Amino acid sequence: MNTLNVWILQTGEPLHIDKGNPRPMRAMNLADSLVKAGHKVVLWSAAFNHQEKQQRRCVKQDIKISSHLEIRLIQSPGYKRNIGVGRILDHVIMAVNLMNRLNSEKVPPDVAFIGYPPIEVAAVMIHWLAKRSSPCILDIKDQWPILFINEFPTILQPLVKILLSPYYYVAKRTMREATGLSSMAESFLLWAISFSGRLPNKMDRVAALTTPQGLVSIKDLESARRWWDEQGIRSMLEPRICFIGSHSPAFDINPIYEAAQYFISKGISCEFVICGGGRSSDEWRNMMNGLPNVIFVGWIDRAQIESLAERSTAAIAPYHNFENFIKNIPNKIIDALSLGLPILSPLQGEVAHLINKYNIGLRYGTDSGKSLFQCIELLISDASLRNNFSANALKLYREEFSYDKVYNGLVKHIEVLSQNKQK
Repeated sequence: MNTLNVWILQTGEPLHIDKGNPRPMRAMNLADSLVKAGHKVVLWSAAFNHQEKQQRRCVKQDIKISSHLEIRLIQSPGYKRNIGVGRILDHVIMAVNLMNRLNSEKVPPDVAFIGYPPIEVAAVMIHWLAKRSSPCILDIKDQWPILFINEFPTILQPLVKILLSPYYYVAKRTMREATGLSSMAESFLLWAISFSGRLPNKMDRVAALTTPQGLVSIKDLESARRWWDEQGIRSMLEPRICFIGSHSPAFDINPIYEAAQYFISKGISCEFVICGGGRSSDEWRNMMNGLPNVIFVGWIDRAQIESLAERSTAAIAPYHNFENFIKNIPNKIIDALSLGLPILSPLQGEVAHLINKYNIGLRYGTDSGKSLFQCIELLISDASLRNNFSANALKLYREEFSYDKVYNGLVKHIEVLSQNKQK
């Protein structure tokens, strides 16, 4: 395969230029895999850092990382809340700025990989590429604009859908203009095909949101272990359930509260370690106030994640059963698999299928017939069951969701897709 000029557009993820040790997501992982395969990559992203809610402090808009990787930043005003008018305005302005920059581009890429959402910038890029017969994949990770509607009371949702009708039109047109669609799970890909009204084709692909293993040094791991000891969270002295991620209304933590209360009332030792942060942090902390077995530790790095997994009984993925998650395999599930942790989740759909078919954890909630604390009690009391779940989780990760399997396959798919340019 000749060297390809590949564009990636993804505005809401960490970048190679970000300080600290940002967790690589789709854009960084794919860019690195393409460069490793010998291709040249231009990674388009936002000057505004979605995770930190502040502007990236870069002197230049175009930053050369290496001879094969360049980052191009698109300016926008930024926003404070993930859902709100400010974010919509930010994305509109960013789309206009992207359009202006694309108008000065004389040579289109051989092939492009476009993150969706946001709708606006994806629509601009896809339309620009389509007019130049450049093949592209639209990588769909959320059900925008449908996802917006879930934020409103049921009685207002029909009106909100009418107000968002322009977004529905643009979203469907953008999906239809893409050469192929990709997503994290088969159900999600089928949703996108149905929603857009396009026909499935051989350029559509499922590609999980997975991350590489083995990036943490022994030195960093030892340092992280000492850090956890200092927090009072020591080895496997007691059962421990961990949650790592953004604190948002996407998650239902009431079962965690109920389980924590139950174990205290029964005199059973079981800790819940909640890592991360977000707009729901204050609400969660207030709810758990007075529960000594619930511990908040803020954001943690990869070494701390791996060392926490060593001293945890299971990982919890307490998503609400919204369609956006039911049809999906969220990255928290794959992270737990990669760490060899049994999974506790109320999710139906794709995740329920994985748990039931591959025996990698337990489901709780009304349709499962079990409460969260009943599931945890089962794990605590049955070491062989716990070990079996853990072994199955690692086996499933290595066979279906390993970084090399997913991204080597995606690179090959993009190489095949590039040949559509001559057609």
